[in-house]
Amino acid sequence: MDPLPVPCLALYEGADTPKPAVFNIFEEVEFDFGIDSLKNNKKLWNPQDSDDKIQLPHLPQDLPRECTCLLSGKPTIPGCIVLLVEPIATVIWYCRLGEDDEWMRHEYDIGTQPLLPPLDGKDHEKVPICSIAACRGKFYLNSRLSDIGVLEFSPAPVFSSLELAGEFEDLYRAKAFLVESDDELYMVIMVYHSFKCDNTDYETRVYKMDFSEQRWNRVDDLAGRAFLLAPCKVEDGIVFLVQRK
Repeated sequence: MDPLPVPCLALYEGADTPKPAVFNIFEEVEFDFGIDSLKNNKKLWNPQDSDDKIQLPHLPQDLPRECTCLLSGKPTIPGCIVLLVEPIATVIWYCRLGEDDEWMRHEYDIGTQPLLPPLDGKDHEKVPICSIAACRGKFYLNSRLSDIGVLEFSPAPVFSSLELAGEFEDLYRAKAFLVESDDELYMVIMVYHSFKCDNTDYETRVYKMDFSEQRWNRVDDLAGRAFLLAPCKVEDGIVFLVQRK
């Protein structure tokens, strides 16, 4: 079987679809690829080598389809962590490749935020992980220009936050995405110019983390990279950033 051309998108048309539709995102065409059903398969699969697979433990319960899945590093690194982040509940699941025979569930608490409108007499709720990326063996989450959350495993999950240097601009109507690329951490911010916060009137800004100075530096291009960013809600649309010419 020929290697799967990457980058590409594999999308299910419905919950009961046994085989995903595969799209070449640069040529914007769908192509037929002999990919087995991915439904209910708990494994890591190398799209460049169909025989290169790593079986994962069976999940003890069904999780939302919108879960975020990340790796702490290359799967060949001993103790590489597979992390699943639930989209609404403040819960993560994790396992170590080659070491754990089951998934570990962890309910985290990284602070509270106002609940608007109040629900069932509660006016605050736990802060969920909204954006997360793995870089250099750690997980970074819920970033702003002034600070960023950090998740490490030693061996249990440990959450902390990192105060960042620099001058900060208050952005009240914005959506942030964290992206890892070639061991570099980026943050893409969509700054909305209207109160509707829709995808028709916004400015896109890109920042790169300077780990030595612990600060975000704004950049003008992606240095030959391409970022495909999808918000949690499909109707929000997809932001596709490519290298400037």
